[in-house]
Amino acid sequence: MSCHMHDVFLDLRALAVFRLGLGAALLVEVTELTSHRAAFLDPDGVCPVEHIASKAMFDFYLAATGSEGILIMLLVNLAASLCFMLGFWTRTSAFICWIFSSSQQHRLNNCVAYSGDALRTCLLFWAHFQPLADVWSLDAANSLSTKVRRVEPELLQDEAELRTPVSGLRERMKSTACSNLGPTREDIDEHDDRKDTRSAGTAAPLCAFLLLMQMASMYEYTAATKVGSTWQQGSAVLQTLHLRQFAREPMAGFLAMFPQLCQFLTHSTWYVEKFAWMLAFLPYPSARMVAFCLFFGLHFGMNLALRVGNFQLFAMSGWLVALPRPFLDRLEALLLRLWPQVGRALQRGPKRPAKTRPQQWLFTILQLLGFALMLVTVAEGCRFRGDKCSMLGAARLVPKADGWLAKLALNQRWNMFSPDAPFKSLRVELFGVLDAPKCRGDQDSFWHHCPVVELWSSKGYPSFTEQIPTQLPNWGNMSMPAPKTVDFATNRWRKLVEDVDHSMGLGGYSCLQWRAQNPRRKLLGVWLVRARSHMPQEQETLVGAFRHWCDADGKAVIKSLPRQPWLS
Repeated sequence: MSCHMHDVFLDLRALAVFRLGLGAALLVEVTELTSHRAAFLDPDGVCPVEHIASKAMFDFYLAATGSEGILIMLLVNLAASLCFMLGFWTRTSAFICWIFSSSQQHRLNNCVAYSGDALRTCLLFWAHFQPLADVWSLDAANSLSTKVRRVEPELLQDEAELRTPVSGLRERMKSTACSNLGPTREDIDEHDDRKDTRSAGTAAPLCAFLLLMQMASMYEYTAATKVGSTWQQGSAVLQTLHLRQFAREPMAGFLAMFPQLCQFLTHSTWYVEKFAWMLAFLPYPSARMVAFCLFFGLHFGMNLALRVGNFQLFAMSGWLVALPRPFLDRLEALLLRLWPQVGRALQRGPKRPAKTRPQQWLFTILQLLGFALMLVTVAEGCRFRGDKCSMLGAARLVPKADGWLAKLALNQRWNMFSPDAPFKSLRVELFGVLDAPKCRGDQDSFWHHCPVVELWSSKGYPSFTEQIPTQLPNWGNMSMPAPKTVDFATNRWRKLVEDVDHSMGLGGYSCLQWRAQNPRRKLLGVWLVRARSHMPQEQETLVGAFRHWCDADGKAVIKSLPRQPWLS
């Protein structure tokens, strides 16, 4: 295993692939959020504004007025994500994406935010320090075409000179004949030098390691906090695969058939998170390729078997930075062979002129600032987890800047099934109590005349547009429905109902949506029920989470409804 000087640095092409991967993940995230914008971003949605507790410096979604304003913000975010992925106006689009990512994380905080939001914001922040548009981008292609247009007149002049008679033609032919005898040792050395120069020309600056340091910090954090019995005994993966809110079929059911394999995956996950990230910092292409394969395979496999939102997409895109130079050389050669025009368009743009001394000093200062900020960020995460951090003593020597880190959404708070894997399966049902002539709180046994409709649809979220059945059960004879095919459409709907305090906004949202979609039928209130079961038992425990009345008329009815006998 040999080490060349250019192997010490990361590759500009790896940064370009990272940009493509992160941009694609952003498109998926924004598209998903757009389809549920009324629930999550509207001030009257499931995340009330008064629940926001973080202290971000800006929030575009809170500044938007009305549903039209929120939709415009999402469309701008979608356009910026597409530009970022393609490398068009790269720095500007990266800044816009980071602003929207911070706004989204702030808006959904203490409601449906999860680790994917934090990782997305961190990666976009450290992307500001990277030359993401130097290769394989529209910006680089535009710069190259501009240079070609400038050089074209010079080529025409050279062609005219070639048509003029040239003296010494015999000597040139003789020299050419001698050169056809084969390459000399000097030619071979010159070719190798050009190859090394070409490889060194794609070397990324040291600030590219900021992205790897962010990923390493996250995994070191999660490995240090996985101290529960399920991780120590090797049952975390098997236990999680049995939980219906996480399991993604059919892969989850297939893996659960092999307990010993799940035990191996549990222990290997901890070892990979604890130690494998170190390989990415070694100046050997093979070591970095092993690190990439381990982490990319880890998250790709988790995405096949588990439903944890778009966190896996952002984690996989983050590790694209570690792609080594030999792999990228083969990828570039493959593109040139299969799609020559595309491959040439993805070539590096014209070499930028040498930086002046002030520019060099400014670039060096920015890199030092980035590494200093990363040091403060890692130290803050170490201090937060206390005795679980092996470098706590050194972290306490680093100056504190927790307030600024919170404003920039750079706090290191990671929870990847730690300290223990969850052990309770979860599904929910949302019942709506409709108005009826005899459904009055001051009458005897009035609940036998109060029709009940199921609001939690088979799509995995509350729906108020489905046709109301003619025959509805009443409160006196209703029962808990059987499990649906899809319990939660997205990870955010699961996060909403996991915590009763976070799900309280679901009541007011349901009343407003029903009033807008079904004005002819009055909704008195809603009732949320959570069904839990301990793994590996199948028997569910039913618990009423909360009741919510839509107005004063419904208050007397909803509060007076008797407790269902099938509740625990």
